[in-house]
Amino acid sequence: MPETIEQINWSKIGQADAQTWRLLLKVEIPLIYRMFMSCWPNPSLAEELTQKTIFDAVKSAKTFDPQKGSPHTWLLAIARNNLAYEARSRAARKIIDSDLTDWLEIIDKQPLPDDVLEKSQTADVVRQALNSLDEKSQGVLKAKYLEDLSARKIAEKLNTTEKSVHSLLYRARIALRDKLKSLNPQIEEQNK
Repeated sequence: MPETIEQINWSKIGQADAQTWRLLLKVEIPLIYRMFMSCWPNPSLAEELTQKTIFDAVKSAKTFDPQKGSPHTWLLAIARNNLAYEARSRAARKIIDSDLTDWLEIIDKQPLPDDVLEKSQTADVVRQALNSLDEKSQGVLKAKYLEDLSARKIAEKLNTTEKSVHSLLYRARIALRDKLKSLNPQIEEQNK
C-alpha cells in the first residue's frame, strides 16, 4: 500500500484502494477547486463541480491510461469537461423575463432586491415558486436570502457543514430557477 503520492502505481488506479485515492485526492481537490473558482467565482458551484469531477473520476477509473498522461492531467481533463458542460448548459438556458433574469443573476451575491419584490406579479411568482420547493430547499433559501444568514450560521441552524449548505443552496437555486420558468407563462411565450 503506497504511503506517498510518489509510490502510487498509476497503471493500477482502476483497482486502487481507498488509501491510494486519499493520497491522490488530497493533492488534486484543491487544484481542481481553484480552477473552477478562477472560471466562476462561486464557491457553491465550484464545490459542486469539484464533487462531480471526483465522482466522475472514481466512476471511470478503469479507463485511465498512464501512457496518455498523468492522473493530474486526467483529472484536469475531466474537470474541464465538466466546466464546458456547465457553460453549455448555462448558455442553452433561454432568456427569461428581465425582472426575473436580474433577480436570478444576483441571487448568489445578495438578498432579494426590494425593487424586484415590490413588483407584485414578480413577488407572487417568486413566492409561489419558493413554496412549491421541498422543505429543505425552502428552508435554506429563506435562511440565506430572507433572514440574510451566512453559510456558517445556516450550517449551525441545520446542524450540518458549511460545504453541505453551499451544495444545498446551489441545488435549491437551480430548482427555484426551473420552477420560476415553469410558473410564469410570460416567460414561456417570450421564448417561443
